[in-house]
Amino acid sequence: MNETKPGDWKWILGGIALIIVLFLGVKLSFWGLEQAIPQDHSSSVPNTSAAQSAPEGTEAPSFCIHCGKELPELFEWGQFCPYCGEQNLNR
Repeated sequence: MNETKPGDWKWILGGIALIIVLFLGVKLSFWGLEQAIPQDHSSSVPNTSAAQSAPEGTEAPSFCIHCGKELPELFEWGQFCPYCGEQNLNR
């Protein structure tokens, strides 16, 4: 009853080969995308010199003018509130 047919091993080996080929194809596709669209990982760190500067003579807000929550110390006018998402413009 538990007879193995000679073709059974071909199906198993064919399935394993298919999995390997598909895996390598996906890897090759992602490698090709990486070559076509290079990622600049150094720009993910914000540069403090590129930050917006507050106008002379005005203080940065301590609280959001829209939701009233306390803002971080480095917050400046014109930036968006991290809590409500509204832009705090100097009024």
